[in-house]
Amino acid sequence: MRAIHSAMEKDKILLNAFSKLKSQGINSTWSVSIKPFSELRDECRRLMTDSSFVRELQVYLQSRTVLRHSVTMFFTHIAMAARAQWRDVPKDMRPVTARGWFLGRWIPTFLIINGPIGRFLCSGDSPLNVLLRTEYVRYPLLASARDFLNNPLFRRLRNGFGHWSFDWEVQGTESYVVAYDWEDGTTTARLHQAEADAFHIVAFALIEILDDVIISERNET
Repeated sequence: MRAIHSAMEKDKILLNAFSKLKSQGINSTWSVSIKPFSELRDECRRLMTDSSFVRELQVYLQSRTVLRHSVTMFFTHIAMAARAQWRDVPKDMRPVTARGWFLGRWIPTFLIINGPIGRFLCSGDSPLNVLLRTEYVRYPLLASARDFLNNPLFRRLRNGFGHWSFDWEVQGTESYVVAYDWEDGTTTARLHQAEADAFHIVAFALIEILDDVIISERNET
């Protein structure tokens, strides 16, 4: 979704993803936006005109150079995973290959959210989170995106991948992703493949916007 789609197409992709999550209680300021990709990106651009925030951001990034490195490696992995052509393999291998295609995109997304990106948005020492605590009215979509990462269902799914405690279930023609508590093995989340992919799509879009506008300041159109 990063380079091959226009902003308008990314808006449509995000709208479709949010529609699949509505039944799971995802109903926030960001999720009901008419142009969720474009409007969040524009809000981040506006934030970057705040000279005080930018100074604090630069200090934060200078002391946490791993953030930029991790994002670069994230997009590198995603680019390679997305090139897998599971439809080109023999038919008896397609189910497992297709699962690998989805997991190849999901796993790095949830890992980086569980790590540097999650801390950048949600940790107490992040200038972005500090600002959103008091300026959420000025930046409602960005605050909503931060809260998306703290959604209980998203966190349980993220933790399942972060602790490598997940499985893939097939029932007839439908596939489900199941996350488990890594200590006692109890089921913590069970999502249809389309719902799990929707969580990935939303998280991926958020990472892309944060990187382009705030972290790497590409400010791409």
